[in-house]
Amino acid sequence: MLKRQLLFFAILAAPVIFFSLRRPMFFSFLAIAAAGAWWAASPVSYPRWIQQGLLRALPLAGLETLALWFWSR
Repeated sequence: MLKRQLLFFAILAAPVIFFSLRRPMFFSFLAIAAAGAWWAASPVSYPRWIQQGLLRALPLAGLETLALWFWSR
């Protein structure tokens, strides 16, 4: 389960780290990325966890990116 969480945390933390290079206050969004990674890595049997996790993590990463982009303007 920890490997799943780390994988989805990397996906969700990438936009946060990218936008935090310009505005360090955005590092607080890492908490949202951690919560999203925990939610995306819910206990589901293999190989469905990959599909379900990506279906949960990718839209959340998109919403994070949009929010960070709007607030960085």
